[in-house]
Amino acid sequence: MTPPPRPPYEVAYLDDIPNTQSDSSYGFQLVGEWKQIRPYFGIREFAANAFIATEAGQEIVHLHFEEPNDDSSDVGDEELYYLVSGSADVRLGDEVVEIEAGALIFVGDASVVRSVTAREKGTTILTFGTNPGVEFVVSEFEKAMTPPPRWSD
Repeated sequence: MTPPPRPPYEVAYLDDIPNTQSDSSYGFQLVGEWKQIRPYFGIREFAANAFIATEAGQEIVHLHFEEPNDDSSDVGDEELYYLVSGSADVRLGDEVVEIEAGALIFVGDASVVRSVTAREKGTTILTFGTNPGVEFVVSEFEKAMTPPPRWSD
């Protein structure tokens, strides 16, 4: 069955977006709750996710750097992180920064290794990213984990 067309706008709360379970088939396991914002709304031009700690000490954004999502570019994603609630330790290269709710972290250099570790249960971070100047391509990991679309194009 084909899903209905995407509406011109939509309002949702994080609680409305279902959790996505991941597995370790791509070399890492996401912990806590992972809410895929991009496919929920049918966003076509950038990645958007929420990660929520179910306990203190969870690395809710796994240790990584950004590789290109396509074969035509050597540019990896620029990423913006917004800490909605709680507190966290953010690794940025060799530096670890303590952040509180309301913090924005922008990583413009795709080669910077980064991660986010929750300091308390319920810590929630939103992530947004895209390859600058390159048509957006969904990563193979996200394709494999994404639920069926709610909307048609």
